[in-house]
Amino acid sequence: MNFSPRIKAAADAAVDHLMRELKGVKAVVIATEDGFELAGRVENNAQVSRLSALASSLAALGALAGEESHLGACDNVTIEAAHGHLVMVQARHDEIDLIVSVVTGRDAIIGQVLYLTKQVARSLRSA
Repeated sequence: MNFSPRIKAAADAAVDHLMRELKGVKAVVIATEDGFELAGRVENNAQVSRLSALASSLAALGALAGEESHLGACDNVTIEAAHGHLVMVQARHDEIDLIVSVVTGRDAIIGQVLYLTKQVARSLRSA
């Protein structure tokens, strides 16, 4: 899939920003809603392409849950697991809809992760 150089550069900068600013971050992936990776970086052995596909599926489930419960469009999905967190935030751009996914360890402050990920998503919307 081809992405405009402007969006690709913004996605790369967003990944770098989240990796640098978040404590306990293990992976950051920015992908299209249909699971194509735009930018990503992994600290451990998680696979970027698998995370892109997972984010796509979970975002679709979040969208369906929002519609079925009459809450509107899903903006984010947060999963707390035994060894960490997965936060996925929608970044709807005029050219393409993106999902910013962040995987962290248990030592991450979930409020900070959500806040910074939403900031990055807002910046991608206007890239």
